[in-house]
Amino acid sequence: MRKVKLLWGIIVLLSAICMVLVRMTMVQTAVPEVRPEDNGGSSNIVVATVGNKKISLKMLEEQVYQKYGTEMLGRMLDHLSIQLEADERKLQVEDAEIAEELLRMQAGYESEEQFYQSMQEQVGMTRKELREDVYFKLLVEKAATSDIVVGDNEVSAYIDDNPDEFTQKREFHIQMILNESLEQANRTYELAFEGADFTTLAKERSLDTNTASEGGDLGWIEEHDPFLPINMLEKAKVMKPGDISKPIETSEGYVVIKLVDQVQEEPQDPEELQNNVRKQLALQKAPPIKDYIFSLRQKWKAMINVPSLKEGIAPPN
Repeated sequence: MRKVKLLWGIIVLLSAICMVLVRMTMVQTAVPEVRPEDNGGSSNIVVATVGNKKISLKMLEEQVYQKYGTEMLGRMLDHLSIQLEADERKLQVEDAEIAEELLRMQAGYESEEQFYQSMQEQVGMTRKELREDVYFKLLVEKAATSDIVVGDNEVSAYIDDNPDEFTQKREFHIQMILNESLEQANRTYELAFEGADFTTLAKERSLDTNTASEGGDLGWIEEHDPFLPINMLEKAKVMKPGDISKPIETSEGYVVIKLVDQVQEEPQDPEELQNNVRKQLALQKAPPIKDYIFSLRQKWKAMINVPSLKEGIAPPN
């Protein structure tokens, strides 16, 4: 689940950066109207000072334009090209589809609120901006696959050939205390078994610098997480929420874990499963999305009229 967070952070980071320029162009409408005779026009509004040095709105806009202008223009070209193609093909993205995709993106986060807060803090994207990003992602996928046919036999064959992809996955919420020796780990287990608060014990006794200050909290972990010891995950599978394990040997020492909670995926609706597989197979047959978006730019005759932007224009995201 930690990998899911990182992946989505990377995916939306460029989008967030590209939005900076749009926000900056809104500054002039956000600040009070300034008469030219007062300070030479709104572009000369002083937005910050350092000592006796001033930073004007114009200076700030120029810096943002130079740094993010090509990325923002590239993003706008992408979105307009996608929308034109979708309109021609009479393709739409329903609110329910966006909600479903956003829900999928939230995998690995403890709550919806934590997900949106993380997106805001880490990459500066609001709910509205994230929703827009998802909208165009789904729309371009529909456009790219609209002429591709995937037969029922292909869908059934894929499901039969890849059973592991469709098993109900389990996730564990685990706390962990890492000790150097078995003797220390046994003492940790005794204290926890006798009723000592596990979070407090982790802060006092755990050697794991990444989690000790958080009470040993690893968050939600997939049952096949490749970054955790297999014997530790196997132990978690046979525990019940609230259980505390005896010491488990790892390459870094001995760990005592507490299973805080566990969840298992609900069986997927057969029709929904087939639709998801059909979409996946169609995307595999389609050209890479990046190449497809570039072809849309060409089809809709995207033109850049500013030489400096044309020279450094960003390729499709």
